[in-house]
Amino acid sequence: MSKDTKPAQKRIDQFLSGPGGRADDWRDLVEGAKVWARGGNRANFDAALAVLSVTEEFHGYPGLQLMAALREAGSAGDAAASLALTTRIAHALTTRSFRQHAGDWNLKDDGNGEAPDLVPTTFAQQTGRRPYFETLIVTGLSTSDWPALATEWRAAWLVSRRER
Repeated sequence: MSKDTKPAQKRIDQFLSGPGGRADDWRDLVEGAKVWARGGNRANFDAALAVLSVTEEFHGYPGLQLMAALREAGSAGDAAASLALTTRIAHALTTRSFRQHAGDWNLKDDGNGEAPDLVPTTFAQQTGRRPYFETLIVTGLSTSDWPALATEWRAAWLVSRRER
C-alpha cells in the first residue's frame, strides 16, 4: 500500500462485523503498544486508541475507569504501562474472563498470574457461577454524569431487592 492510500474508513452501520471489528481494533492497539514499548513510534498506538475509544463507551467492559487509565498512561508517555494495561484488557476480552473475575475490572489487580479457565463448562467441574449480563441504557446525559447515574441505579436496585 502506498503512503498516499488511506485505509478504508470504518462504518458503524456495518454492525454484523462489530464483534470481529472490535477484536481487530484491540489487536491493533496491542500491536501499537508493543511497537511503542520497544522504542518505536507511538503514533500507531495513539491512532488505534482514538479509533477504539469511539465505541468502547458502549460496552460494559473495560468500562470508563479502565479506558480512562489507558488514556492517562498514553498521555503520560508511559509505554510500558500502556502495553501492560492494553494486553490485560485485550486478554480479558478474548477469554471473557471479566464476566467471572472481578479483578479484571480493578485497575490495581494484576491477576496474580491467574489464567482464566478456558475449558467449556460441560467438560470442567461444575461450579456455581454468578450470571453476567450487560444493559445498554441510552441517555442524553454527558459521560461525566454516568458514574453517578450508575451508582444511583445500583442503589435503587438494591432497595428493590430488599423490599421483595
